[in-house]
Amino acid sequence: MEKSDITTPRSPLSPISEGNFVPAFSYSWGSTLSQTPSRLSSPKVGRSRQPWRHSVSKNHLDVPSQTVREYKPDRQRRRLFWKTMFHWSITTILCALLAACLLGFSKLLVMSVGQIKLFNALIVLLSLFLGNNLSSTLREFASMFRWRLLASKYRSLEEFDLLMQCESLRKVVSLFRAARTKGRAWFLLNRTQRLCVIWLGINMFLQVLVALLGLTYNLNTSHYPGREFGIVNVANLSDIRDIWGSPSPKYDAELGSANSFGIQGQDYNFIYGPVPGQTGPWLYGTPGTPTVYGNGADWDTMTYAFQDQNIQNNQLTFLSRRTITINGTCTSHTVLNGGNGTDNYVTYLDDHGVRTTLDVPGVGPGAMTYIGVLNSTCGPRCSQIMALQSANGAAIPKPSFFTCNNTLSNVQGYQQYVYPGTAATENVFEMEDEQASIMAGAIGWTGFNYTNGDLYQYVRYTSQSYWSPDGTTSAYEIAQRVMEFSIEAVAALDYNGLRINVTGWYPVTAQMVDVEWQWAGTILGLVPFVQLVASVCVIIWSNTAIIRDESCLSTARLLRPLVDKLGGKGCLLSGDEISEVFPDMRIKYGWREPDPDYVFRNEIDTRVVRHVDVLEEQEGFGKQGVMPPGFYDGEASDDECDEKMSLLRRRRGRGRRKST
Repeated sequence: MEKSDITTPRSPLSPISEGNFVPAFSYSWGSTLSQTPSRLSSPKVGRSRQPWRHSVSKNHLDVPSQTVREYKPDRQRRRLFWKTMFHWSITTILCALLAACLLGFSKLLVMSVGQIKLFNALIVLLSLFLGNNLSSTLREFASMFRWRLLASKYRSLEEFDLLMQCESLRKVVSLFRAARTKGRAWFLLNRTQRLCVIWLGINMFLQVLVALLGLTYNLNTSHYPGREFGIVNVANLSDIRDIWGSPSPKYDAELGSANSFGIQGQDYNFIYGPVPGQTGPWLYGTPGTPTVYGNGADWDTMTYAFQDQNIQNNQLTFLSRRTITINGTCTSHTVLNGGNGTDNYVTYLDDHGVRTTLDVPGVGPGAMTYIGVLNSTCGPRCSQIMALQSANGAAIPKPSFFTCNNTLSNVQGYQQYVYPGTAATENVFEMEDEQASIMAGAIGWTGFNYTNGDLYQYVRYTSQSYWSPDGTTSAYEIAQRVMEFSIEAVAALDYNGLRINVTGWYPVTAQMVDVEWQWAGTILGLVPFVQLVASVCVIIWSNTAIIRDESCLSTARLLRPLVDKLGGKGCLLSGDEISEVFPDMRIKYGWREPDPDYVFRNEIDTRVVRHVDVLEEQEGFGKQGVMPPGFYDGEASDDECDEKMSLLRRRRGRGRRKST
C-alpha cells in the first residue's frame, strides 16, 4: 500500500440502497472514523425518512467518500410533504374528535354528574392535545424554513444565531428587533421583520382559535330534569279540600271545594295534542301555569298530567307519568215553558219525550245556571249536570236546556310509583270513585242546598262570562265548558291542593351542552385549513435549500469554521458575546464549488461534490440563489486527494495486467 492507514477497499460493485450505502473504498481521516467506518457507511434506514436525512441515490454505486450525501429537491419535497401531512392528519383527527365530542354530548337531553365530568375531561384533554400538536408542528416548520432564510442573504452573527433558534417565539421577537434596518423608520419593516410578524401572527391565530373553542359551547340548564330516587312531593287525591280547610271535610265541603278549584283553574293553559314526556324523557312542569292537553279533533276528551315536586324546591317540578282524562257529552232538550230569566222553573221534554218541570232558583236573564245532580245514575266516576240558558231579549231570544254526562277516568300510570314498603300510600296516587264523581260535576256544585232534601245544587254564572255565553249556545259548546271546568278543578287540586311526601323519583336540575355550531364548526374547520396552507407554503419555500439535521453535533460541524476563529478561547462565551467579538462579520448558509485544480474529477469522475458551509460576505460569493441538486460534502483535504489518486493508479495497473 502507498499509505499505511488505508483500509482494505471493498468491491466497487457493492450494492447500495438509499439511506444505507457501502462506499467503494475507504480512507483515513486521522481520527476514529477510520477505525469504525460502518458507523458512517451504514446509517439507520428508518431515520432517512426525515427531510434532513440526505442519502446517496441507488443509481450511484460508487461514491468518492463515505461522508458524501446527495441533495435531491424532489426527494426532500416528498419527505417534507409526508412529514407535514402527518402533523396535519393529527390536527384533523383531533378537530374531528372535538366535533364528535360536542355533537355527541349535545344530543344528550339530560346529563348526569358523571357525564358532565367526562365531557369536561374530554374537551380539556383534546384541546390540550390539539394545542400541543399545533405548537410542535409550528416548531417543526420553523426548523425547516430557517435554512432557507439563512441561505437568502448575509446576516450579522446576532441575526444568524437568532434564526438558528427561531422555533422559539421569544427568539422570533428578538430577531424582529435585531433585524431592524438602521436609519429606517420603525414602521417600515424589512423582509425579515415581515416574516417575523407573519410567523408570530400564525402562531397566535391558531392558539387563539383553540382557546376560543371554549366560548362556543355552554353547560346550560336542560329543558328536561334529572331524576333521583328518594322523597317526592305529590298531590293527595284522597280528599278534595283547600289546604286551609278542615282536615276531615264532609261531603258538602268537598262539593264546594271542587267548584272553587274549577274557578282557580280557569286561567290555565290548554294545548291540543298528546301529553309530552310520557314515552320520552321527563319534562319540567310549569307550576305557575299547569297545562291541560286536548285529545281528538273535537276536543272530545281532555287530559291532565300530575306534577311531582322536589321537596326542597317547590318550584322544581316535572310532568309525571300519571294522567287523568275527562270525557263529557250533552243533549239539547226542547223548552216548553219558563226559562225566561224571571221564572224559577223550566218545563222541557226529556229523552223519552215526557213533559218535565224543574225548579231552578237563582236564575237571571241571559245567565247560565248549571244544575248538579246529587243522585247521578250515569255510573261510577260520573256526574249528571243540567244546564239552563235563560232568555234575554234579542241576544238570547229563547231559553235552552241541556242534560250532560261527565266522566273522570282512573289515574293512569300510578303503578310505577308504588314501591316495596309504600303500599299504604297507594290511595294517594289514585282518585277514588266518589272524589272522581265530585270533580266530574264541579261546575254545578255549591256545597249547600237551597231547600233541605233537594237533590240538586244550582250555580249561576254571570252573563257574558266564559261559563255563560252571551249568545245562543249548543250542546257541543256546553259539553266543552263542563269538561274544561272539571279538568281545571283537577289541575288546581294538584297545584293548590293537599300534598303529601312519598317515596319515588323526584326531579333535580340537570344540565345539557348547548353548542353554537356556526362558531364551533368554523373554528374546527379553520384550524386544519390554516395548518394545511402553512404546510404547503413551508414545503414550497423551504425546499430550495438543504434542510439539515437538528442535532447539536451537526450544527457544530457547520459552524466550525466560524468558531475556529476564536482559537482555543471563549468556551463559556454566550452567543451575544461571540457576536460582539466579530461585530462586522456577516455570514450566510451556502455552498462552495469544488477546487478546479483537482483535474482528475473531470477526467475520471464527472460528478461534482460541493461543500456546504457558512460563507462570509468578504469571500465574495454574492447571492447564490437556489441550492443546486447533486452531491455535497466537506472540503477535500490534501491527504484525501492523494489517497484517491493512489487508488486510481492501482485500478489502472490492474486493468493493464488483465489486458496483457
